[in-house]
Amino acid sequence: MSLAEKVKRRIKTLGLRALRFSGASSLVGSIYGGRGVILMYHDFTEDPVAQLDQGCRIEDFDATLGYLRRSGRDIVTLDEALQRLADPKAHPFAVLTFDDGYRSNRDLALPVMERHGAPATIYVPTDMVNRTVNAWWLGLRHLFLERDEVTIEPMGVRYHCPDIASKTAALRRATAWVWQDFHRTEQLADTFSAHGISLPALLDDAALNEQELIEIDRHPLVEIGAHGTTHRALSLIEAEGVHDDIAANKRFLESTLQREVAHFAYPYGAPSLTGSREADIVRDLGFRSAVTTEPGCLFPQHLDQPFLLPRQNAEYAEDGASYAVCGIHGVFRAMATRGGNPVAHMAKA
Repeated sequence: MSLAEKVKRRIKTLGLRALRFSGASSLVGSIYGGRGVILMYHDFTEDPVAQLDQGCRIEDFDATLGYLRRSGRDIVTLDEALQRLADPKAHPFAVLTFDDGYRSNRDLALPVMERHGAPATIYVPTDMVNRTVNAWWLGLRHLFLERDEVTIEPMGVRYHCPDIASKTAALRRATAWVWQDFHRTEQLADTFSAHGISLPALLDDAALNEQELIEIDRHPLVEIGAHGTTHRALSLIEAEGVHDDIAANKRFLESTLQREVAHFAYPYGAPSLTGSREADIVRDLGFRSAVTTEPGCLFPQHLDQPFLLPRQNAEYAEDGASYAVCGIHGVFRAMATRGGNPVAHMAKA
C-alpha cells in the first residue's frame, strides 16, 4: 500500500469517526435516514486486517448492535420491516442481513445476536453449500495470503507483496479487475490450479455445509434467504437462465429446510448488474422481498418496488462501527447523490 493510499484511508477513517461522534450523521439522518435501514454483512473475523480487509470485525458488529439499541432502533426481521414501512407510526428499525452463508455467521455473529436479541437473514447460494461455486474471491485472498510473489497471468501482472499492507492493496486491485468484467472470473481457474489452490477446500473451511445450514435455520433469530444457485452476476445471464438459477435455489433451500423461503438477495446487486428484469423474475417466483447493494435507507416509497430494496454495507476494516453508524443515517446516500434524492430507486431495464 502506497503512502498516498495510507493517508487516504486514514482520512476516511477520521472522517467517519467525526461524523459519528459529532452528531453530524444524525443530522443527515433527519433527511436521509428514512424509516429504517438494511445492513449488509458477509464474513466475520476477529481481525479483518489480517484477512486483507475481508469480513467484519466481530467487535465492530457488537458495537453496531449496541448503538442500534441505545439509539432506540428496533432490530427486526424483513417481514416486520415491510410492515413498518406501511405504518406511519411505526418505530425506527434496522434489519441485519448476511450474504453467502459463511460459518462465521454461526460461530462469531450468532452469539452477539443472542446477547442483543437481534434477528438476521442469511442469504445462501446453493453452490456455496455443495462446494461448487466459483469462489474466486476466496481463491484470490488465499493466493495473496500465502505468497509474497504472485503472478496473475490473465491480468498480465506480477505482484511483489511481502507484507499485509501490500497484499491487501494487491488483492484490492485484482478484485477491481474482476469487477470490470465478471467473465474474468473464469480466467482465474488456471491461476488457482497453478498455485495448488482448491476452491472446494477453501469453501469447506469457510462456508456452512448442508447439515449446519439446517441446524442454524432452527435458531429463532435466524431466517435463511435465497441468493441464487451459482452466485453469478445475473445481468450476464439470459432471462430464462436467471429464472432457472433463482428458482432452483429456492427449491433447494425449501426442500432442505422444509419451509418457505421468502426473501432474496441478488449476487452482485449493484445498479449495473441488477435491475427491473431481475426484480420481475423474483416477484414472479413468489418472494416477498429482494435486496440489492445500492446504498440507502428505507422509505415508504420502497413498498412500490420491494424487489429492489437498498442495503447499506456495514463492513470496513478500520472502523466498522463508525462506518455502519454513518450508513444507518444515510450518509453514504447523501454523499453519492451530492445531497440529492434520499430515496434510492433501482430500475435498470
